[in-house]
Amino acid sequence: MTQITQNYRNTWVEIADLKTIGTLLRKKRKQMGLTQSDAAGLCNVGIRFISELENGKSTMHFDKVLKVLKRFGFTINMREK
Repeated sequence: MTQITQNYRNTWVEIADLKTIGTLLRKKRKQMGLTQSDAAGLCNVGIRFISELENGKSTMHFDKVLKVLKRFGFTINMREK
């Protein structure tokens, strides 16, 4: 997993797995002072989905992951190596 710095705003982070996404989401949620329940309500998903996403469950619905990330102000960009 890529090292994630405390201040990651406007920083490129290589996403190697869902655990990295979950770690970023958890840090952002906590910075915002939200519980998992608050985050679930904000994103119109279940608390279990937020928990599993933050823990890097590998079988997440990608469209829901994108919805949550967008709601928290994240974007995903791709480039060819």
